[in-house]
Amino acid sequence: MTIVCLGDSLTTCGGAGGRYSDYLQTWLPNCKIINKGILGDTLDGGRSRFHRDALRFEPNVVIIGLGANDYWQASQPIDQLAADLESMVSSAKNAGVEVIVAGCFGEHEDSETPPENEIDEKRNLYASAIAAFEFDIVKRYHCYYVPDMQIDITPNGTPPYWADINHPNKTGNELVAKRIYAELQKALSP
Repeated sequence: MTIVCLGDSLTTCGGAGGRYSDYLQTWLPNCKIINKGILGDTLDGGRSRFHRDALRFEPNVVIIGLGANDYWQASQPIDQLAADLESMVSSAKNAGVEVIVAGCFGEHEDSETPPENEIDEKRNLYASAIAAFEFDIVKRYHCYYVPDMQIDITPNGTPPYWADINHPNKTGNELVAKRIYAELQKALSP
């Protein structure tokens, strides 16, 4: 079984042996786990490299963990972001590949403090919109879903789980991996 982890810095962070994909490899020694995380990647970037960095490996499962940088940039139209994710999911499903969408956002509120400025308000809208279209796409394409894959280690930057304010360390990634692993077991079941 081959599993491709396609994502951004949240797929590559954690250091040697500390990425969430490293934990998956340890827990699934008979599977081949391929980490294709790229620092700063976006949904559009994932879409443009999806064949080269995911489908060409003929995976059984692809884990798509993108959207965090789209949130930070808050510059692309939401409809375009949704189309980028849907393109990847559709391509995978058409190739007979199971899909897990590992999202950064969910139904919970990260903070009860109201936004301090227009940029924060815009990002809040992006977070809600990304979570909404992830849920819609997952439902329509019968995918597996990990909403807010970092919920067990929030808020960001809290010791002992974070390397910096945005990236989990090895300890944090173990909890992220556990959340993804639960869905991965379902995707790998006959």
